[in-house]
Amino acid sequence: MKKICIIWAGKFGLALYKTLDKNNEIVFASRTKKHKLNYIDFEDIKNYDYVFFCIPSNFLDERIKELSWLENKKILLTEKCFDLKEKDFVSNVIEKKLNTKQICFLSGPNISSEIINWKICAYDLSSKNIDLSNEFKSLFLSKYIINTSTNIYQNQLSWIYKNIVSIWSGMVYALWLGENYRNYFISKSLEEFELLLTFFNFENKCDYATKIWDLFLSANSKKSRNFKFGYTIIKQNLTDFKTFDETVEWLNNLNLLYEKIEDSKLDFRITKLVYTIIHERNFDKKYLKSKFENLF
Repeated sequence: MKKICIIWAGKFGLALYKTLDKNNEIVFASRTKKHKLNYIDFEDIKNYDYVFFCIPSNFLDERIKELSWLENKKILLTEKCFDLKEKDFVSNVIEKKLNTKQICFLSGPNISSEIINWKICAYDLSSKNIDLSNEFKSLFLSKYIINTSTNIYQNQLSWIYKNIVSIWSGMVYALWLGENYRNYFISKSLEEFELLLTFFNFENKCDYATKIWDLFLSANSKKSRNFKFGYTIIKQNLTDFKTFDETVEWLNNLNLLYEKIEDSKLDFRITKLVYTIIHERNFDKKYLKSKFENLF
């Protein structure tokens, strides 16, 4: 029996719990205890072999400080963004601050509400060590599609980028530019992502489920919070994003990604246009249609 602790009993933490093999001991460490689950205190996490970080990015730094004693634990990350303070991939920050190299990253297409209702889903598990990826795979129920690899950086970058694409896709949908153009744009974003891999000096080895399936799910599903965000700011001419607190975290990542690529000579026209539109706060439909129609 393996001992697993999931930090944070939020929506995705609950969804992840559904996919795990219940022959293992599974507990939660969370400030809120509103669900009928097995909870432990944070100081007791040290007694567990595997620690799943399902922590929203705006709480990540605070929790890392509290858990600084978690050296050499096997950690699964689900946070899909840069660390905003360190301006680096979350896996690098965790490795440095918690003094562990046993880090695995979970990515791939999923909508939490569907997983909670026992719908089939697929994950990519990636780490620097393929044996560690396979070890984490063994913790999940066999009914789920689990792919393993060493593409931890490529997969983190893909999850950051696909949310930018999803916001863009929601905008295009709201402007009635048509499905032909919107899906052409989504396919063109794959080309830009390959440029990002080149920019970061990563090999083009992003896992299929993360690179393709998750991109098309997030950019086409009305359940995607980033798609809804892009759609809503156009339809409602929304200049105050406070009602989209979680999505605003992705805007912070957009800002950081733009900061990194701003002076590059590579053609990052999609990322740069989304950044410009978000920061201009000019959601005039005629103006935006002109911008989008002349993008390619």
